[in-house]
Amino acid sequence: MAAKKTKEKTDTKVKEKRFRFSFFSNMSEDSKIRLLKFSGLTLGLFTLCTFVFIVSYLFTWTSDQSLLSQPDMMDSNVHAANAGSKLGYRWSRFLVQQCFGLGSFAIVFLLGVFSYKLFFPEKQVRLIRLTLLSCSGALLFSYICTFLSTLFTDDTFFGGGLGGDAGAAVVAWMKNLVGPLATGLLLLVLFFGWMILASRRFAHWFDQWGIRKPKEVVPESPETVQEADNHGEMQANEDFHTELEPEDVAPLRSNPSFDQENDDDPFYSSEELQSDPLMEGPVEQPSQFDPPQEQVPPRPQPLPEEEQSDAEMEVQIANNIDTTVVEELPRIDNRQELERYEFPPLDLLEDYDGGHHHVGQQELETNNNRIRATLMNYRVEVVKVTAVVGPTVTLYKVVPAPGVKVSSIENLHREIAMSLGAKGVRVVTLPDCVGIEVPNSTPTIVPLKAMLNSDAFRNSKAELPVALGYTITQEVKTFDLTDAPHLLIAGATKQGKSVGLNVIISSLLYAKHPSELKFVFIDPKVVEFTAYKSLLKHYLAVLPMAVSEEDEAESAIINSPKQADQVLNSLCIEMDQRYNLLKLAGVNDLKLYNEKYKDRKLLPTEGHKYLPYLVVVIDEYADLTMSGGAGSDARKAAKQIESSIVRLAQKGRAAGIHVIIATQRPSVNVITGLIKANFPTRIAFRVTSRIDSNTILDTSGAENLIGRGDMLYYAGVDIDRVQCALVSMKEINRITDFISSQKGYKQCYSTPYYLPVPEAQDGEAGGGSLDISNIDSMFEDAARMVVSTQKGSTSDLQRRLGMGYARAGRVMDQLEAAGIVGPQEGSKPRKVLVSFEELDEILREFVKE
Repeated sequence: MAAKKTKEKTDTKVKEKRFRFSFFSNMSEDSKIRLLKFSGLTLGLFTLCTFVFIVSYLFTWTSDQSLLSQPDMMDSNVHAANAGSKLGYRWSRFLVQQCFGLGSFAIVFLLGVFSYKLFFPEKQVRLIRLTLLSCSGALLFSYICTFLSTLFTDDTFFGGGLGGDAGAAVVAWMKNLVGPLATGLLLLVLFFGWMILASRRFAHWFDQWGIRKPKEVVPESPETVQEADNHGEMQANEDFHTELEPEDVAPLRSNPSFDQENDDDPFYSSEELQSDPLMEGPVEQPSQFDPPQEQVPPRPQPLPEEEQSDAEMEVQIANNIDTTVVEELPRIDNRQELERYEFPPLDLLEDYDGGHHHVGQQELETNNNRIRATLMNYRVEVVKVTAVVGPTVTLYKVVPAPGVKVSSIENLHREIAMSLGAKGVRVVTLPDCVGIEVPNSTPTIVPLKAMLNSDAFRNSKAELPVALGYTITQEVKTFDLTDAPHLLIAGATKQGKSVGLNVIISSLLYAKHPSELKFVFIDPKVVEFTAYKSLLKHYLAVLPMAVSEEDEAESAIINSPKQADQVLNSLCIEMDQRYNLLKLAGVNDLKLYNEKYKDRKLLPTEGHKYLPYLVVVIDEYADLTMSGGAGSDARKAAKQIESSIVRLAQKGRAAGIHVIIATQRPSVNVITGLIKANFPTRIAFRVTSRIDSNTILDTSGAENLIGRGDMLYYAGVDIDRVQCALVSMKEINRITDFISSQKGYKQCYSTPYYLPVPEAQDGEAGGGSLDISNIDSMFEDAARMVVSTQKGSTSDLQRRLGMGYARAGRVMDQLEAAGIVGPQEGSKPRKVLVSFEELDEILREFVKE
């Protein structure tokens, strides 16, 4: 009975502890910052009151001493002269008389520092160092004040002396132990040591104290020269210490404004910490004004005067030595062209406060008892059951008794589900127990806002971070798409597949700048990706084959198998071009290539450029590849689409191209073995049969999910059960409207990211065929502008004549066909081949036609 009560008390304490921790862990970042600011304000007011009470005590302590004789000081009617009345007198008396005396102001300073840090949590304040200096300073000042006051008078100021009772007790003990003289010297040494730790200016003065200046060079006798030759190495080592500080840096160090700004500031930066005397061993840290050590030229050693005079050598001193350090060019900023771009704020997303449901203790105990009873009916003994509550599913960790086979529990998953009266019960094997996943009676909605606001996503070092949802243990599930490197998503209809795609896309929009990421959306169902059409000028990659801007906006989202075949063929060309650039750069990864380009080690004149990641999202893969009942052309297009996807999946990772395909028909003729081999990362929503689960994950389990975003995440090793986050179409529209309302690229803000022109197939033009008889209306203006500027550039046609990219490209091809400009040479402008007289003849010829 006693053991049971002890266990109940222990469980109660554990619950209280969990409640306390969960209270702070469930707070949002804004709430935590608001709590810190309120705490800082409260502590600041307390610090101000303490300062006023201490100052008032210094002038009113004699009149308030009569309060101490009152039997009940707080209830008496005697008025206190202190600014804080009786409570202020008690508090200031404790600090001044009973503790530190005048050193109490150091404690006030420390309280002010803590209040400042709480109110401004983003500020960098070295709390540990300031705490040590303030506390040690309060004690040291208390000892010094007490020692000085005892030298001249025996009166006890402020009731306990200038240093308070603490200082009086320590000084009296030291005098009795070593005498007054040794006590004074010891306090002086302590004062010097504290000043060295507290002030870098004082430490610098202390370092330079006693160092003699170098003497002028005087002629030496032959005997002295011979002696210097014998002991040259020793003399060189001694003279080296007189030249530690360059003459051009010394004025900066002696500048009063420099010293005042850096030396006496207790909040100096982390770089200055390396020169702090608190660190062990001598540390030499150059000033931020010092030139780099490897770039300072060595000083020439002067020749002895004897050698100069004997040889009658004429010495010419060059004064044109330039020691100015030439700054390197800054790194290329890929975001500079869209430097005013703003990421969408999290306030655009919903909180779904009404969708949070707590699993009651009664539900947990009922399920626990039913699981134990079911296992006991089949003579399966259990040692312990632990419940881990998730947003949708609760994991019951069952520890079997010794001698019980794990398979005996796994084979009872249907019986356990029947006893619990729940669908979607799964039995999994964990490292130390057997897990039984039981759906909660009321699932909790997981908002995408909470995922993107979590530390797991904010502090992620991933190149393409994706916040997927909550695991059973309420941990944010994130992964890096570049490590995936391709993703297969499958599940039955209305089980959360489209929402999962939107969650992945939204995570990438919140994580990457438009210059770093481009999407290619293929939507055979026409309506799934319509909201992302407005991102054309920021995040979309399209083919340069539109006849107008309206046509380009309409075809930004691929809807037909023919368009899908073209864009996938173009992506393969883009992949091959990127591999050529990686080969020329000598790297094997897109991240390394971009870093090398930003460091200006790859020249744009040689065809190099910053390469964004390309993410291809295909919503219904089966509609592109299933061509039953269609003609031979459709079957051929389906085969070409599958071949292009497989090729991108096999080689796209290093080139920064990643493919996400989703399907609601996870059959073997859709998800073939070749697709599964090249898509190692897979997500399975609820399916209708075990066969479909085996097709997606190579194992069963997806058929036992409960739907509504309940998924299994498989990355090649383990399978995690995750509740997918929720993002509605209203939230998606708010995000896309916020991004599209911003101005695009400042040079050609109407130009999206264009993919290469796909190769011609079956005799069709691949975008390069021309009809000279159908000349563009802007052909003459473009020709005259090109000849006048002597530079054939498509971007010039766009900027000066207001053309779109596709139209400017066609006009440039017509100029080439007419012999006005030469062929394209990489990223260089085309050569102009004619003069104004020849141009007039060409234009007259075309006018006649």
